[in-house]
Amino acid sequence: MNESEVMEVDQMECDVCGERTFQEREGYYYCVECGTKKEQLLAVEISAEDTFNDTSKHTSQRTIKKPKINSEDDDITSWEFYNYVLRGFLQELLNMGAKPELKLMTLQVWAAYMRRMEVAFCKNNEMGLPKLNVRALQRDARIIYNHTQNKRKRERQIRKQGNQLGDERANWREWRKTKRKLDESGLSGGSPLSRSVGQSNRSLKLQWSTHARRSLKKQMPLKHLDKHSVDSSGSMHCHKLHPKASTLSNFDRNIYCLNMTKLYVVLAISLNLVEDDIQLTDLLRLIDEEYLSSRNMLSYLPDNVAMHGKTLIKQLQFGHQFDKCSFKYLRAHIAQMSRFIDLNGFQNPDLIGLAKRYVLELNLPPEIASYVASLMDALPPSFNPINGPHTYPRYEARVMAYIVYVLKLMFGLDDVKERAISDSALLVNEHLSLVNTNLNHKPMAPLFVYTEWMQFVEMRKNFVAHFNESFAQRFGVSTQSGRKVDDFLSKERRQRDQEYNYQDMLLTPAMQRMRENICLIFETLLRNKFGLSKEADIKDSIEFQPSLTPAHSYFKRILLHVTQTEKGDLSIQVPEWMVVDHTEHQVAPFKNQTTELAQYLATAGKQLSVIELACQADYQKIGLFQTLQRTRPRCKEGRANCDIKTQNWIDELRRREKRPDFVFRQPVAQYGKQYQGKIIERAERRQALEANNPFWKISSTPSYILKVNQEDIALKDLAAMQVFDESNMDPLRVPLKLPRRQINLLPETKDSIEPKLEACSEHEDDEVDEEESKKKIIQLEPLLKISNFDCWLLHGYISKTGESTRKDLRKFFPCSFRWLLDTCAATIGVNWDVLYEQLLVLEVMFHHGIEDWNNQSNHLRLKYNILNKDINLLTKSFRDMW
Repeated sequence: MNESEVMEVDQMECDVCGERTFQEREGYYYCVECGTKKEQLLAVEISAEDTFNDTSKHTSQRTIKKPKINSEDDDITSWEFYNYVLRGFLQELLNMGAKPELKLMTLQVWAAYMRRMEVAFCKNNEMGLPKLNVRALQRDARIIYNHTQNKRKRERQIRKQGNQLGDERANWREWRKTKRKLDESGLSGGSPLSRSVGQSNRSLKLQWSTHARRSLKKQMPLKHLDKHSVDSSGSMHCHKLHPKASTLSNFDRNIYCLNMTKLYVVLAISLNLVEDDIQLTDLLRLIDEEYLSSRNMLSYLPDNVAMHGKTLIKQLQFGHQFDKCSFKYLRAHIAQMSRFIDLNGFQNPDLIGLAKRYVLELNLPPEIASYVASLMDALPPSFNPINGPHTYPRYEARVMAYIVYVLKLMFGLDDVKERAISDSALLVNEHLSLVNTNLNHKPMAPLFVYTEWMQFVEMRKNFVAHFNESFAQRFGVSTQSGRKVDDFLSKERRQRDQEYNYQDMLLTPAMQRMRENICLIFETLLRNKFGLSKEADIKDSIEFQPSLTPAHSYFKRILLHVTQTEKGDLSIQVPEWMVVDHTEHQVAPFKNQTTELAQYLATAGKQLSVIELACQADYQKIGLFQTLQRTRPRCKEGRANCDIKTQNWIDELRRREKRPDFVFRQPVAQYGKQYQGKIIERAERRQALEANNPFWKISSTPSYILKVNQEDIALKDLAAMQVFDESNMDPLRVPLKLPRRQINLLPETKDSIEPKLEACSEHEDDEVDEEESKKKIIQLEPLLKISNFDCWLLHGYISKTGESTRKDLRKFFPCSFRWLLDTCAATIGVNWDVLYEQLLVLEVMFHHGIEDWNNQSNHLRLKYNILNKDINLLTKSFRDMW
């Protein structure tokens, strides 16, 4: 046989690529696809005496299959494979800063899962071998029990073999095959190693787990299943022991099929049980950024196993698995896994620490986190498991909902209120800058401007997305096609570098050079196609380290890279207003704490005026949104009108009213008189028990008449817009509904302030110099507009709404609130409806689910005696989610 000739061997394939065609060189056979040497094939010399009808003396070569010796270290089961990968993922998390206790907790959760699968740690397992489950792989049965599975032959192949029985060449081929088997037995007969292998390859009876026997019992009797269990050669083709996924339930498919998702679930449960800072959404982001990915799993395996990585992955059916998963998908699997291993419950993380981290990630002042902590202390969230103790609570969404709720209270977020507050804050900052330059003492931090912060966050998305493709996909930022190609090539190059660590995968130096040349050609073509050069890629590429605050850390890394790079080398330019740190701004004046600011401005002879703004009342009149139930279409006889004209048909379609997916209705439904009597009776009974409790004294608010602005106003009717001098903070004898504020309303100058502000803001159009505009600002008194801490409400049941209903609901949101909702949801990696549902829980509890706030001194009392049926049902449903 010449070197250029190739041959195909039955039932033999390459260990690396699976090719069946080999080329002979110097007595050994190499795969024509990857060039791997086949140890089981050997070329030997034979004489003409071994052939038929040939008396000439010549020699030829033929192949002999050498006995393949499988060591226990090279062949690993699927459970052992995922053990190695799980250990590698765990080490990656420890390198990222996870707690050291995570290692032991992960081992305990994984051992509990293996025990329920009856793979290990089972007391009733007599043989001590892992039992097969309903989704068992053929590789595990072959390694543990030495069971093979023969493929069914098609009728065409059987018919073809029957026709060839009388052929002389077929008889000659069968004789050659028999002679080859005898030669193989002669080679391996005297070897003690082969005899030990033959003794160890005795087949054992397959052991099935309890659930697998119960599931397979639906297909065949248990006695027939035992016959399949002892069929080591796989000659019985009457039943298939590996059922299709469609025949199993959802729980069986998700639990008994071991894949990469189970590793993520085990890590997520372990992170929660040790109360680590890495939450479920952080784990999903690390998976999405491929810090924990199947690309790197070959590096976690031993070298002798990783050299056969492609064959191993093929036998594990790894091609059917998903490398990435969503929040909803992984959360559902966590619930099923916790129920499967009998987990008692989940641990509440450090919610206040999580709020501080999200505030830093959003580049908000730290006072926002303190306000969130005060709300949590007023009514701590309990995360009641309404769907069972195994449902994973939405901790991250609840904490982010607190931040959204605080911003909604402080700035309104109705497209009008936050702009008016921001404009007034800009004016006060101008006064502060002038006072800071004129005085010699410590300057005061400027006020937080909401509109400037929105511009900063939106621009920061684009900067970070320019260097990180996964960040761009999470926030929905469109990037250049070249960036996507470079990100893909960098990940492929990283994976290829890890695979080159194994000598058997390097093949020959010539093949390695050929593979590198092909990769270089494809990379060059892709860059030329999308108009990018390799030099530009090197200048603009930044490698980020994993972080719990990616947007904040990545942007700081970009700013450092910009300062260290010469001007013009980068394709981006960072403006000066992006260098401003909004975390150093103050928000205390927006929380009615204006004493320090007023005293500071008073040192320069400026008197601070404060105006409270009310929220837009249009949302209050909309009501509750409710999904309509779909009516089943009736069977009607339809007849075609062939004489109708096109325009008439279009007009008729337009006249038809489209049925909306949801409607808004006013909460006016009341309970019947009998049920109202029961509610009132229970409330009176509860109040009587509270009155008799010596440790719980609730005093009713006395009714006093106060004289404010020469008007007699009852204390119980005291509104938020009242005038009090904040310099006098002596306590009153009676409690107030709201804190006292320094509010100076001047009717003469109220209408004249806004034109002066507009004149100052439009100084460029009027061609006024900066010095003159500063003089005008100095002449004006500082005016600060704050919120009166009321907000618009848009309540309803969102859990059962469809995708089209949610799109229609988004149209009712103000633009500023919609932007904030999308940004905060993308920050934690969830959909906006998940975050809005948690926001509804907060709003309903704080606005409807608590008794009168004026009567609460040291505790809060939940409200159960709501006579309005709609509000009562709404409050009850969201109270269960609290």
